[in-house]
Order: sequence, then C-alpha cells, then structure tokens
Amino acid sequence: MADDAPLAGPEPRFALSLDILTLIADAVICTDDEGRVLVFNAAAERSFGYSAAEVMGHHVNMLLPDSDRLAHREQMQTFALRAGPSNRLMGHRREVRGRRKNGEVFPAEAMVSRQTIAGKTILTVVHRDISERKELEELREAVGRELDHRLKNVLSVVNSLVAISAGDAVSVADFQKSLTGRLNALAATQNSLRSGDQYCTSLGDLLRGELEQYQTLNGAHVVLEGPTVPLGPKAAQLLALVVHELATNAAKYGALSDACGRLTVISAFEADGDEQRLVIEWREAGGPPVKPPQRQGFGSRLIKKVVAKALRAAVAMDYRPEGLTCRISVPRRMLEADP
Repeated sequence: MADDAPLAGPEPRFALSLDILTLIADAVICTDDEGRVLVFNAAAERSFGYSAAEVMGHHVNMLLPDSDRLAHREQMQTFALRAGPSNRLMGHRREVRGRRKNGEVFPAEAMVSRQTIAGKTILTVVHRDISERKELEELREAVGRELDHRLKNVLSVVNSLVAISAGDAVSVADFQKSLTGRLNALAATQNSLRSGDQYCTSLGDLLRGELEQYQTLNGAHVVLEGPTVPLGPKAAQLLALVVHELATNAAKYGALSDACGRLTVISAFEADGDEQRLVIEWREAGGPPVKPPQRQGFGSRLIKKVVAKALRAAVAMDYRPEGLTCRISVPRRMLEADP
C-alpha cells in the first residue's frame, strides 16, 4: 500500500484538547502504532503546507522525503512495540528531514513520545523546522571561509590595481594618488563585510564601493546602470560577497585585468507572475579570451550554493570567449528582509 494513501481501520478515541495545540508554535503530529495521522495541529499545517484534512488518516510517511521513508517506518514500528511510556530525540545527530506539500525538503529537530491511551499505543512527534537557523549557520561559515579566501586574493587584486593606476597616470605623483585611492576603496569594501548585521546600504553604493577602485580616469572601465535599490543587512552582506568574488575573478583573469577591458553592471526589476525580481547582469568584455573553468572554484560555489539559497536567487554564469556574463535574479521581498 502506498505511504500517501489513506489507511482503513478504526481510530482510537482519546481526550486531547485541540484548542491547546493551536497555541503551540511547533508542529505536533500524533499517529497510531501503524503510522496513521490522528492529530495535525495548526503549526504543522503551516510548516508542511498541508491542511489537517489532507493528512488525517494517511500514513505519516507522506511528510518525509522518499529516501527516508523505509528507515523511518522501521524505527517507528520498533519504538511503538516497546512497552510503557517513553520519549526520545529522532534522527541522526538530532536532525531529521521533512517534506512540504510542494516537494521542498527541509531540516528539522523532532522529539517522539509513546503513550498508551484507552488501550491503544499513540505516538506523538513534536517537529521544529530549523531551515532559517541552518541557513544562518551556513552563512556564518561561508563568511568565515570567504574572509580567509579574500586574504589569498589580495595580492592579485593589488597587482591589478597597480596596473590600472599605472596605465592612467601621467606622473609618479599622479600614480601614487590614484593607487592610494583605489587601495582605500578596497579597504572600505573589506570593512563593509566585517560589519555584519549592522551593514545596510543600497545596491548602487555597494557596487561603487567594490568597483570604484578599478575605474579609469575617463570612467570607461566600469559602467553601472540601474535604479536605486535599498538593501537590508542580509541582502547587502550576501550581494557584497557576490560582487567581490566576481570583481576578484575579473581582476585576475577577466576584463578588469586588462587596460582595454570593460565591465558593465545593469540592474532592473522584472515581473515574474505576481512577484517582482531584481535582475543583476554582470557583463565583461575586452579582456583576455575566456574559457570555462575546469573545476568549480570557491567563488562559484559560494555564489551558486550559499548565496543563491539564502536569497532564493537564480544564478546563471555564461563563460563566453569575449567575456564572462553572470545573471542573478533575486525576489524583491528578499532584498529588505531581516537577516
């Protein structure tokens, strides 16, 4: 019988105040000893995306990823057959996975307890969605790795700044002034990342802070186009990471490594159904011929996995021979969301 098909059979009658369960912030799910759902509180509805009516009488495995169902069924049957009341944490290293109605798999913590009511064994699971906490943990780890990674990139970036400044300079004094200004801009960008949750800015300020150091005297090396877009702390920090990684790569291998290179960053809002998305396009041209990387570096992993997940962003990178193009699409609601 399929896990998500309703199971026939009598449901045990037991006294339980559903009014109290509606006040509990964590998902509470009660099943019989065969895994049929008997209670599904309001928090469970919000967490899993099902209404109680859609779940009642069905096997609880419908709330799990397919790959976890067999092991969960065996573990819960073993737990249900033991005598007397008991409770324990579920999962490996105190973490389990749930599956929402839309198919999304999410991390959770869960405690299961066993009681006997009216001669029937009842299993109760208190289930807490920890998606946001895991994302914050991943972000902190990524920022730590990014700062270490930045130290290894500093010499390459400085070399690029020296080359650009020398190409613009008409005298030693002019070269010194130009290089000093660019190094100060680089330091300011580094400081903005270290300020963490206190950092809040606009997209334009963020781009200028990172890319001004690469600008030539006539302003042709870097072109920025787009509306003023305010950013909350989380979006500002994540997008600062993205811009820095792209700029560092461009300074080492791409358009910013060549005095003839040109970088254009265009941002605009686009409609996506009922939702608006900010689309940022990073376009390089005029630098050394581009070849797709043989392996995915730290910067690409950071952008495509950590940042894309945290901002619910779609990321596409196109390694064209004439220059890298990166397109990032972020839901507008994520730009000013709390970290």
